[in-house]
Amino acid sequence: MFSDKTKRYKLSDSRQSFLASFAQDGELVIRLGFGEVLFVRAGSSVYAFRNKCPHQNKPLNGCTIREGSVICPWHKYQFNLENGRGHGLYLETYPLLETEEGFFLERTYFSWFGE
Repeated sequence: MFSDKTKRYKLSDSRQSFLASFAQDGELVIRLGFGEVLFVRAGSSVYAFRNKCPHQNKPLNGCTIREGSVICPWHKYQFNLENGRGHGLYLETYPLLETEEGFFLERTYFSWFGE
């Protein structure tokens, strides 16, 4: 049977140690089993989303975060950080979670076989 599945990807032992790995520009790209994820630091907040703009599949490195939106550096398309909506397209966003076991990215995906 088909269903939605959620998988956790461990990023670090803690949120603090993960934040220490960011570059000066406040961005970090990590390749996970499903593709590249761009992490952006804005103040004390961290956001994670697929490193491809849904408009023309350009990388989002160098994007701007402003007023709850991520702005693509190529064509200035804006997407909501919470739900990925913008310009009739959807940016794939990922929630981040800290537990006793570490700091994780969660990805929900559709499974045809219920695996």
